[in-house]
Amino acid sequence: MGFFNSRLRYGICAAVDLAQHPAQQACQSREIAARQGIPGPYLDQILSALKGAGVVKSIRGAGGGYSLAKSPDKISVGEIARAMLRGDHLFSSSPEVVISDISSPGSSWIVRSFEEDVEQTLTRMLDSTTLADLAGQKAVLDDALSFMPGI
Repeated sequence: MGFFNSRLRYGICAAVDLAQHPAQQACQSREIAARQGIPGPYLDQILSALKGAGVVKSIRGAGGGYSLAKSPDKISVGEIARAMLRGDHLFSSSPEVVISDISSPGSSWIVRSFEEDVEQTLTRMLDSTTLADLAGQKAVLDDALSFMPGI
């Protein structure tokens, strides 16, 4: 079972796919969908959200498609997560239950405090990991699976 929902997972996969291509070479969404196993119409929605967040740009006309809007080492996975989840929080868009009184009954204060700690830890990890990091890991994996590494 994965931790990320399909929208976030597909968004990261599509961005890593684009990071593995030269910046001046646009990729069509159907090519990305085929390589990554993402349903085409769903990928179009994801690329639209990434475009709105400034992660990707679209190029119209012959040879058009999508490319990254910035260098892969300048795009954090956190940026993609915020674009895909439409907010700054991974678990909730805002604190649904504001527990201001530590002496309130039940475990609500403890659980909310723990949730905030997890959120901060995940945010730090997502923001410190770039598309270049993930694309590099993918290149190492591709080489390891290749009969002729480095080629």
